[in-house]
Amino acid sequence: MKAAVLYGPKDLRIEEKPIPEISKREVLIRVKVTTICPTDLRKYLGHTTFKKPLVLGHEFSGVVEEVGEGVDFIEKGDRVNALPFISCGNCRYCRMGRHNLCLNLGGIGGAAELGVKLDGSFAEYVKVPAENVYKLGRNMTYLEGSLIEPLAASLGGLLKAELAPGESILIIGAGPMGLLQVMLAKIMGAGKIIVSDLLDKRLEYAEYFGADVVINPMRKSVYDIIMKETYDYGVDVVMLSTGGSIMASLASEALKYTAKGGRIVVFAGTWPPKEAMLDINPIHYGEKKIVGSFIYNKEVYSRALEIAASGRLELEKLITHRFSLDEIKKAFDTALSKEGLKVAIMP
Repeated sequence: MKAAVLYGPKDLRIEEKPIPEISKREVLIRVKVTTICPTDLRKYLGHTTFKKPLVLGHEFSGVVEEVGEGVDFIEKGDRVNALPFISCGNCRYCRMGRHNLCLNLGGIGGAAELGVKLDGSFAEYVKVPAENVYKLGRNMTYLEGSLIEPLAASLGGLLKAELAPGESILIIGAGPMGLLQVMLAKIMGAGKIIVSDLLDKRLEYAEYFGADVVINPMRKSVYDIIMKETYDYGVDVVMLSTGGSIMASLASEALKYTAKGGRIVVFAGTWPPKEAMLDINPIHYGEKKIVGSFIYNKEVYSRALEIAASGRLELEKLITHRFSLDEIKKAFDTALSKEGLKVAIMP
């Protein structure tokens, strides 16, 4: 089969590799669509360490080609996608149902590096543990199916925020994750959705997907607009959905944007790691909460799949560019340029 193999920073090569052989409780999937994630970009640029060479890719959908012994709920020809994180099932956190915090978390295509590691979906075929495979909804497209993974992560963040109908929310960052949060906040009944981003084109997307107010902080004061829109109370929820070193300062700013009793969700991390200086008083006197959100557990993934299958979200609109596997370097360059939103590869 054809696969894109990463050997080092920006050293991505198209190679012929054997089709993966599956064993008990494994499934072989012929990849139809796979999309590029920021995690893939960080590895491509050499910003994180991992065992090389590696076939990246963990957001995908496809068709079941073969099932291993002991698999009775999936059969050849089924249209599927897969949860790309592989938890051990035995540690304290797995037993609590918090599989995303597994002490031995592994994954497909470099999704996680502690436990089991399998080649990813930037290839014609990928093998996956059977318990990680999910059938697509009857009317779902492969393009939609490839976006269940980021949708689940976004849903997990909003569930951590405990967003209630009628509440106001500020989403900082209008990349694909932030836009998924806009869509989800809309169907969850948010009273007012405010989005902040430095790129005007992404703010246009935010308005299209349901944002009530958009702000480019290079031109307008985020604080002033929030106070005007919330009658000087502040928003109920802030989602910090943009990564990078700016996250440390944004965490401090978010305390100024939230109402008393408000929640701040740290949805992205920093690279390299950076400490944040926070004023403790608003947290104490205003009973504000700061909570982290890292991917999702299996229950949230299932809920995301159900929401996508309902047809209430325009997921395909997020995919602005499509490339063949042979064009993967061009695909990565496009994703890095931020010219569009999600970049899809169709092996």
